[in-house]
Amino acid sequence: MKGKLPILAMFIIFVGMQLLALTLVPLYPSDYQAFPDANDPVNPIIYVVMLLAMTGLMLLLIKYGLGKIIKAIFVFAVGTTTFMVILPILYQITPNLDFVIYGSIVIALALILLLLFKPEWYVVNLIGFVIGVGAAILLGLSLSILPVLILLTVLAVYDAISVYKTKHMIALAEGVVPLKLPVVFVIPKKKDFSMSKLENKHIASEPAEDREAMFMGVGDGVIPAILAVSAVVFLPGASATISGANILVALGTVAGSTVGFFALMRFVLKGNPQAGLPLLNGGAIIGFLLSYLLVFQNFSFGIAL
Repeated sequence: MKGKLPILAMFIIFVGMQLLALTLVPLYPSDYQAFPDANDPVNPIIYVVMLLAMTGLMLLLIKYGLGKIIKAIFVFAVGTTTFMVILPILYQITPNLDFVIYGSIVIALALILLLLFKPEWYVVNLIGFVIGVGAAILLGLSLSILPVLILLTVLAVYDAISVYKTKHMIALAEGVVPLKLPVVFVIPKKKDFSMSKLENKHIASEPAEDREAMFMGVGDGVIPAILAVSAVVFLPGASATISGANILVALGTVAGSTVGFFALMRFVLKGNPQAGLPLLNGGAIIGFLLSYLLVFQNFSFGIAL
């Protein structure tokens, strides 16, 4: 049981991100979007191009030992994402815009200071969780069902290629993790674990039994959650005979990604780096399709043609 506790912790983070995103998304205005037209199938392509560009930049900075620039980029991203995530939540507490804006700034600055001066695994995980939930909500609001299905499919293929073929995603993880940034969730295997133990280590090439922590990319939790959030936002709230239809499909999506998660863990326990998105996204898509068919008894996906 002790050896399985890190997997249990990882599972709680994985499912918790999705369920919290589904809980909070009604608090956000419908126009809180990254793209002007949520139905445009070009949107996921734009997102993937931006992802490739950012990945290339990170790899270039790692190659030339410019870790401080990478850290500055992530600190800026943490601050802006946290501000955008907290803003609508505080607005539910009070319509006082000064309180909402300054309160969001204070919370964002607090997380930045924690990351800079106390970058332990629990701080990294907390910040990764916050920005992960926020990213799932924002992208779920920005992409309707068809664009999300395209995005999850393309990213699953890309993740497999980047881990098993080009291996640049492994190089990216090994270059960024020692910088103590919220790009991965870090699950310690021992009570005395510290992020300092990851410095100057090649975490992917270490034998599984020698690793002091397990790792899961924040994106592995975010990407499947986008489909669940999109289902809540863009699907009808009722079918012919079922109320809360969109919520049921969203939960079916979470259930599918959960099956993918446990399938992924079987491979992770063997010790080699694994591409998470093929199984996680695949499970989410299958869960979505099955639950949608059961609830709506068609495959229109709420798309008006």
